[in-house]
Amino acid sequence: MNLLSPHIALYRLFDLADEIDLSRLSTPRLRLSRARLGAVRFQNPPAEVELGVRSVEGLSGLLTARLYEFGVVSLSFRIHLGERVPWEVFLDKGLNIPELPFWEGFFLAELAALEPYLQGALLRPEEKRLSEEFAVYHALGLEGAKAHEPPVDLTPLWMGTQEEFAPEVRREMERYRYSYSTEDLALLGFDRVLILDSEGIWDVADLVEFVHAQLLELSYYDRVLTEELEAVPEVLKHRGLWGYGKLQRLSRRLMARHAEIADVRARMEGALRITEDLFYAKIYRAALELYGAHELERSVEEKLRVLEATYAMVTEEVAHLRTQAVEVAILALIAFEVLRALH
Repeated sequence: MNLLSPHIALYRLFDLADEIDLSRLSTPRLRLSRARLGAVRFQNPPAEVELGVRSVEGLSGLLTARLYEFGVVSLSFRIHLGERVPWEVFLDKGLNIPELPFWEGFFLAELAALEPYLQGALLRPEEKRLSEEFAVYHALGLEGAKAHEPPVDLTPLWMGTQEEFAPEVRREMERYRYSYSTEDLALLGFDRVLILDSEGIWDVADLVEFVHAQLLELSYYDRVLTEELEAVPEVLKHRGLWGYGKLQRLSRRLMARHAEIADVRARMEGALRITEDLFYAKIYRAALELYGAHELERSVEEKLRVLEATYAMVTEEVAHLRTQAVEVAILALIAFEVLRALH
């Protein structure tokens, strides 16, 4: 059984800055090829930069960058395996190529080469960069078979390993299998996606990439909130008038951080509009569920609530200390006037 024109695409996403000003970059924007009846629509589509063909350790492919306004850069390296490739050969390459040890260095080097081009568009660059990775397997279909019911076992590719899998694993896999017609199939895995599409369309990969970009940004702010909240007890040790300055600075920092995160979350939530429960919308929602976006979002929301409560407490303490300071100043003035009168 041959796969028709199969590709393996490796993705690495990096959180580079609080924001990328896409208006400063004269690059085309991503458009979904088959956005059925407008069910899924980008409000501010990511910018696309074709970086050209690259060769690494005997593997050649097209390197592309996507730039998201909320500060994430995605690099994808798309390898074409041939026009007709036996399923067993494809499965072997699909399991082994993403695990090769040189990819990390390759993508970091390409990111470093891209950064000078982004210099003026990166707003508030990050020093501690988080990253995400996943792989996409794409083909036009299986020779002599309908794409929505391939006569091969997809479980090893979905799981990323060759094993004798239990029936429960296969049943779980079926939850993330989608077809719009008999000529296409999308199978979502945790760090890999299989797409069979007779028209050669990559929209599902684009949606999955966007979900990973959201995850990366949520992970960053989850970490930032954790660090902010962990720093609060140390500052609160300095109570009383002597700690007034530190508490005031903490109050300003918490307020600024809350406003920053609220703004980024609003832009992320508005970046992709789901207007109808159609094929792509279902895939997008399934990817959010599979990759744990909802749990991460709840974690960020909970920490934001704690941050709000902490800000309110610190603000109240600052106001109390300010009142104390005024009262002390008034008493000092009264004492001074009394002493002056007696003198």
